[in-house]
Amino acid sequence: MLNKELENLIDKAVSRDFIIHEISEKDKITDSYKALQFTLTFNNITIEYQRKVESERFPVIPKFQFLFGFYPRDGLCLFVNKQEHKKALCDGPLEQINKSCVLIHSLMYLLVPSDRFEVYSYLPACCELNCPNSPKQYNLRIKLFEKV
Repeated sequence: MLNKELENLIDKAVSRDFIIHEISEKDKITDSYKALQFTLTFNNITIEYQRKVESERFPVIPKFQFLFGFYPRDGLCLFVNKQEHKKALCDGPLEQINKSCVLIHSLMYLLVPSDRFEVYSYLPACCELNCPNSPKQYNLRIKLFEKV
């Protein structure tokens, strides 16, 4: 598992897009949470970071979602629902950013709405000033949010 300092840094980045909540016992029994958790662990993926996130700023994004962070594995693009998210996971943009971004420390992220099983990739905003990934990251973040 991640240390508290790194968890706080990721929370800070994610909080640019979402209101962050700890995952409750009630959340853990929802079908979408259990389905994505099972899918990841069945594929030998250790979940390093997990939160329930709430969106108020983006009306096209489901209000409540579960966010899972983990170290990358091949084949994840099979799980996501939208074509733009498949491209981001399989064609390399997320992998390239993840390899060099200090903020996310090589973690990849998937979102699943709390009320249905639809999987999306997610890229937190960079908290660093003058991050060399900022232009690529910004463009990819816009594409992923637009295509949800």
